[in-house]
Amino acid sequence: MKRMWKVTKKNNIISAWVLWHYGVALPYTYKRWGDVCRFNYDYFSIPFLLKTFFTPWRKYSFSYQKGFDAARFFEALTFNAFSRFMGALVRSIVIFIGIISQVVVSLLGLLVVFFWIIVPLLTILSLLFSLRWLI
Repeated sequence: MKRMWKVTKKNNIISAWVLWHYGVALPYTYKRWGDVCRFNYDYFSIPFLLKTFFTPWRKYSFSYQKGFDAARFFEALTFNAFSRFMGALVRSIVIFIGIISQVVVSLLGLLVVFFWIIVPLLTILSLLFSLRWLI
């Protein structure tokens, strides 16, 4: 708020608005876009999911018994393999959704920043164009 007061103190309203729009609000918008991208990156935690890709799903696993019992050994082996497969499947889906989400957030942020820059120019051009039709 103090920064806006410094901007408007010595300027007329139009130059104060332009200074605010491009000097205060544009960097603020850019920073918030970065915050959203960082939040999305942390929320999906893709590096951590890649490190633990073959970890059993929800850490469900059977321990192997002492001694050799073929039925129990293959039961534990099958369950542990299935649990690892389920963990990899769920993690790969979450990684895919995280990457798609990051791309969408990045593109939307780029679009917002682009429109933030271009809308004042479009407003002036539309006013000039509409005045041309009135005259």
